[in-house]
Amino acid sequence: MIESIFEKELFLPYIIGIMIVGGLVKQYGVLNEVFVALRKTFKSNRLVVAATALAGGVLPIEGRVVMSAPLLDSISSDKAQSRSKFGIVDYLSTHHYYWWSPLEKTVVLPMAALGLSYTQFMGYAIVPLLITLAFAGVFIFKYVKETDVEIVDDNRVGQFSWNKLVKGWGPIAATMVFLVNYGDPDMPYLFSVWFLGLAAYYSFICNDWKWGRYINWKFTGFAALVLALAAVFSEIKGPVMEYLKITSAAGPAALFTVSVVGFLAAFAMGSSGKYAGIVALLAKAFGPQYLTWFMCVEYSGYILSPMHKCLLIGQQYFGTPIKTYYKVLGALIVCLLGYGGLTLLGT
Repeated sequence: MIESIFEKELFLPYIIGIMIVGGLVKQYGVLNEVFVALRKTFKSNRLVVAATALAGGVLPIEGRVVMSAPLLDSISSDKAQSRSKFGIVDYLSTHHYYWWSPLEKTVVLPMAALGLSYTQFMGYAIVPLLITLAFAGVFIFKYVKETDVEIVDDNRVGQFSWNKLVKGWGPIAATMVFLVNYGDPDMPYLFSVWFLGLAAYYSFICNDWKWGRYINWKFTGFAALVLALAAVFSEIKGPVMEYLKITSAAGPAALFTVSVVGFLAAFAMGSSGKYAGIVALLAKAFGPQYLTWFMCVEYSGYILSPMHKCLLIGQQYFGTPIKTYYKVLGALIVCLLGYGGLTLLGT
């Protein structure tokens, strides 16, 4: 237990590094070259938001939200109400990945358990994927206003500079390469060392080493508590899997029970890998005709979980209240569970 808590707390310097990097790139506009060019091309701030969210959401790396958050933060307004919307944009745009990426356990484990090809798997996941994407698109184009986005005026940036582009975006590109090759969630210290190094780099080019003003210490303490609780709750995986395995033997009569227990377990653990294991176990026990239902149930518990680090990062970057997350995510979950329920009618 103590070892598990210690491993989780290794993510804390990583979160602190994110705070510092986000504060520096926004304060000094080191990423503005690309955003100004995008606005000139699209003629719309919301299209810039959509393009940025899309780019962050398809990165083949662990912790996509970590990369997309500072990018979105760079173009968000300083007004609290406007900024809070970007937490939702960041969250929705980086969590459709679990429905389709062959690099994710949420795809690989069910495929392996049921002996499905990728095309066959997507036959079960395509509608939930489209629902999730639609929610992200609707939120951006209906609720994010042009005035919620602040991209620095052209005369403040001056003529396009490749030097500024490389100095600002080069480390971001290097971070993506690093995360693709070494972004193992089982080695959180690598994340911490890298992002503190990234903070040092931006401090150097901005000549600003006053990290304290970018760190929310109250939030840091809260994050430490949540990480410790996540480690504690992760210990339930073994007993939960054993219970589900035994209960599933009762067949369809146990569907309601295992669905509720699976949802609560995904909610408590806040881990995509762990919820994927539950989906694989239940789908194998009940049959592939139940796969969509179980994916919708476990995904719903996972994205609502207060143990989910992405919620913490969004709250830190954008100050998005948890009730705002749950209001939007609640509507998404109703749609997902509604569709998942429809797939049960033919079973």
